[in-house]
Amino acid sequence: MKRQLAIIIFCCLLLSIPTYSQPPDQPNSILNLYDAFGYGKRDTTLDWGYSALVRYNGKTILFDSGNDTAIFEHNVKALGVDLTKVDFAILSHYHADHFSGFDYLLKVNPRVKIYLPDEPELGSPSDFKFFNGRKEDLQGMTSEQMYYNGKKDSIVYAASGSFPHANREFVKSNKEIAPGIYIIATQAPMMGSFDAYPPNSVEHPELYGMPELTLALKTEQGTVIITGCSHTRVEEIIRSTKQYVGQNIDLVAGGYHLFPYGRKYIVDLAKSMKNDLGVRRVAPAHCTGNLAFKIFREEFGQNYLYAGLESVVRFSR
Repeated sequence: MKRQLAIIIFCCLLLSIPTYSQPPDQPNSILNLYDAFGYGKRDTTLDWGYSALVRYNGKTILFDSGNDTAIFEHNVKALGVDLTKVDFAILSHYHADHFSGFDYLLKVNPRVKIYLPDEPELGSPSDFKFFNGRKEDLQGMTSEQMYYNGKKDSIVYAASGSFPHANREFVKSNKEIAPGIYIIATQAPMMGSFDAYPPNSVEHPELYGMPELTLALKTEQGTVIITGCSHTRVEEIIRSTKQYVGQNIDLVAGGYHLFPYGRKYIVDLAKSMKNDLGVRRVAPAHCTGNLAFKIFREEFGQNYLYAGLESVVRFSR
């Protein structure tokens, strides 16, 4: 009898271990897999970076993958996540604290589809012209002295980039990738590369913004937004999402990138998101900042959702 009771208790314990590869009838949710703050109850490791496992109407989505492959793998296993069940993955932007864990994802799920921002450093093709003169200017040059034996003056530049053998797609503009699942493509104006080559000048370099992707999910309560770092500015991401999806915003989760800012800026933003942009709930994480966590919690009250490492934020269908 005691042995049978022990077996029953053991089986119950096994069933109670959370898993995040649930069947479609389970609630929609966002599980934080990687962050620098959190509960620490399940042997996860804190580190700077972000990753979230999103379940939406039967689909499993990996959004970003943290700063360190080994830590990402450790946290995934500690939280009982089965990455072979991931339907597709999204990289928000080209920063190492968001893409490093994709190496482990591809190890266990090599054919998973990954959506990447339109970033040449990741392998996105771009037009590249390397000669602006006249052919007569090159008289006397033999073919082996010139690029491509003198047959080309421009190419479509495409590096192998990160994850060259992955099933990848570069996203240049807003698109719906599955029913109710949208990728919002924005450009971060203050993040990018300076280009002082002609026709620009050294005195007036042009700053090319960094492409950034945001996940948006259409639900009965409004759109759910998951951001990586909001380098484009979280309010601009919200506006772009509302315009494209055509719904009010139920929830904004992820990084707001507010830790460099002071109290007044953050207070004004929190009030604007709530009162002007109509955001119902917030679940800030990653680079949002300690001060912003406090201010948003005060502003949104019960509609502020804790979203640190190991947390699960739920939302409607």
